[in-house]
Amino acid sequence: MSFGQHIYIIKSEHDGQDQITRDWPLSFHRFLELLLSRLAGEKININVINEKDLDIASLYSPMTLLIPLVSPELLNSNIFKDEIKLFHEKAINKSHNSISWNSRIFKIVREPQQGHFLLDYLSNSVSYDFYHFDSSTEELLIYDDFTGPSSEKTFWMRLYDLAYDIFKVMDNMRSAEKEMASISNELNTVSVFVSEVGADLIAARDAIKRELMRNGYKVLPEHNMPKDMESIMKMVRKNLAACNLSIHLVGSDYGKIQGTNSSIIDLQNRMATEYFDELERLDSSSALNLGRVIWVSPEQQNISVKQRLFIENLKKDSESMDKADLLETSIEELKAFVINKIQEGVRQYDQMSGSYSGKKGKIIYLIHDRSELQKCQQIEAYLIENDYQVIMSDFTGNPDEIRSRHNDNLKKCDATLIYYGKENEDWIKSKQKDLMKSLGLGRNKPISPQAILIENETQLNEVLGMDNKAMILHSNNSFSPKVIEPFLAQLAK
Repeated sequence: MSFGQHIYIIKSEHDGQDQITRDWPLSFHRFLELLLSRLAGEKININVINEKDLDIASLYSPMTLLIPLVSPELLNSNIFKDEIKLFHEKAINKSHNSISWNSRIFKIVREPQQGHFLLDYLSNSVSYDFYHFDSSTEELLIYDDFTGPSSEKTFWMRLYDLAYDIFKVMDNMRSAEKEMASISNELNTVSVFVSEVGADLIAARDAIKRELMRNGYKVLPEHNMPKDMESIMKMVRKNLAACNLSIHLVGSDYGKIQGTNSSIIDLQNRMATEYFDELERLDSSSALNLGRVIWVSPEQQNISVKQRLFIENLKKDSESMDKADLLETSIEELKAFVINKIQEGVRQYDQMSGSYSGKKGKIIYLIHDRSELQKCQQIEAYLIENDYQVIMSDFTGNPDEIRSRHNDNLKKCDATLIYYGKENEDWIKSKQKDLMKSLGLGRNKPISPQAILIENETQLNEVLGMDNKAMILHSNNSFSPKVIEPFLAQLAK
């Protein structure tokens, strides 16, 4: 059964007063199916249902995910209201997993909505705004264009985030064992506050969030920033208190808070400065304090006098800033810097205290083909259970992104375990070549140990004939912990 049979896009039958709003849900549905299918490696068919036909009692399962296309008509539908409440009742009482009920609802908002009790009821569900305000022109920009030059940084960026987040929930639901490992990781992971940004850096912020999540770090805040000053400060303060690092992206947009002359960019930076300074004064050995990373975009257009002055003051203060790094580089260099900063910070903290809750064993890069994901998840769960950090092959994004992540994984891992299940001699040779080139990626020592886990004897001649230093392990078509004991024993030396 396809997982897509449990995913429902919900819309009002009264939506669509013009051609664009009538066509938008159709394009959204088609493109979301396409992205999810690519991520899942299988055909995903998503259901579309009018709210008057919504019947949670018959369609509900522990795997059900809802994607409401929020509109005034949908919010004012009594049927939708009653069915959402029924979903809540069933999800908290009958779910076989620990994923919260509101994490299974993904709100799609095409334009700002006035306050409504249903929005408050769903306030903790994930929201995806397919619009933004251009603070320089006070213009509302709705992401209706799927093909224009700006669509890659608006509609498609937001749709990709949605597809990736849905896929993560799907993946967690498929296996209770994997879910428990995920929960354990979440409890032990590094948390990073990624500040709200101006309209010009929305795409850059999304790129940083994705990079952090793919490396297993928790990103805060998990929900959209409120609009009024008091609520913003309360939310920022709460999230900073739960984080180990904050990242502040500064561009051309001043980020004016509605109804004030204040900048949300400046506000978050000042609050983070106070928080980390206080943490430093307390000298708390129970907290990993990685401080702040401030990134100034090298591309600035139509910058206001206020924003230019803010950036100049940041640069002047950079030499005296404690627990802060100020960068003016490409977004790719920022990604690499942040990941390296976290990894080095965790290692140093482990050496000093040995008590950080995120401490695990050595890092194993589990390399596999896309089709072998399910088999490798069993290996991943066993390794995590035995206190190893596990990085798995990640096939999301374009080929350049996949290759970049693969090289990054080769740079930071302690050992590699290649799962060779599907006979493909060219594939296994290419992975071995990558390992031989790993020193050229910036490593200071070779990867050791290296192992290849094969499924059957017919693959043995292929791997034995290669010039490599990897030990050969044989799974006999099913994983057993005993198979990788020699590999782990060598890693422990």
